[in-house]
Amino acid sequence: MSPTRILAVLASAALLLFPAAVAAAATSASFDDPIGDSLNFAPDLGKTTISLGDDETITVDTRIVPRPPAYWGGCAYYVGFPPFQTCVPADMNVTWYLDHTDGSGSVADGGADAKVVVIPRRGQTFLESSRWDSANGKFSAGAEPVYGEDTGGAHWTLRLADLGVPRPSSLRIRVVSLYKSYNGLGELLNYSDTAGPGAISVPGVPGQGGSASSRRCKRATGKANLLQRRFRTAKRSAAKGNGKARRRLKSLRSKRNRALKRMKSACGGPVQGKAPSTAPPGCHLVTKPVLKQEGVGIFAKWVIQPEVVVECQK
Repeated sequence: MSPTRILAVLASAALLLFPAAVAAAATSASFDDPIGDSLNFAPDLGKTTISLGDDETITVDTRIVPRPPAYWGGCAYYVGFPPFQTCVPADMNVTWYLDHTDGSGSVADGGADAKVVVIPRRGQTFLESSRWDSANGKFSAGAEPVYGEDTGGAHWTLRLADLGVPRPSSLRIRVVSLYKSYNGLGELLNYSDTAGPGAISVPGVPGQGGSASSRRCKRATGKANLLQRRFRTAKRSAAKGNGKARRRLKSLRSKRNRALKRMKSACGGPVQGKAPSTAPPGCHLVTKPVLKQEGVGIFAKWVIQPEVVVECQK
């Protein structure tokens, strides 16, 4: 076997043996927390893995060991005697705090700019995300994450934009589990476990620099916006009685409409509405430079920016 062939075989074997290490180099990070470092009651936090997806999403997975007596959202204790017992649910949750901007966010929560909370209770899991609203000094409810559980932990996925995470940035994540309840003697039980913080580098906006088609789209968009501005200026002048501007309007309108057709041919139609957070079966989410309209009517302009769109196999 030739030396070149031997090197190729060794490289293939390395990829088979260590695929996670190769794939995780630029898109994922993790931080560990020892199992068994928390007292009973509070869910014991383990390793947390952070992954950035090509579809502009972030996925966070934390290994969690439920602790007695409530385990994962069960009963803190029972009132009465069998078979007439009443379950008193525990007040417990796991919160992921995300901090991406220094000197901002919630002071009470270590400068967190966003957070995701999971609340297990009596066989159900409730989930919510929120972003820090500096103007009002509180967290405001955000998009609902895509959530999942397994026997060893919990994970969730959200768009970076839903969490307000800018590109580029350094994203820091801290995880806290809490348990509170009163025992049968009326004493408050208050336990917690904290993991992290860990960090992951969020790179700049993907796709900048672009292909020939994206360059054509930018040129066509710039031309359409230029003619739109000229048309808007002429229309205002014509409304004030400028005869020359009135005569130019017809020509400008025709040129603008042709420019809009060329723009839509190069870029596709303008994307409207909120970006999707999930894709139907057979489809997937991808980030592409797309055309978006800002403003309406004569004040409209078109901008090209990265946006999450759904792509389906034919």
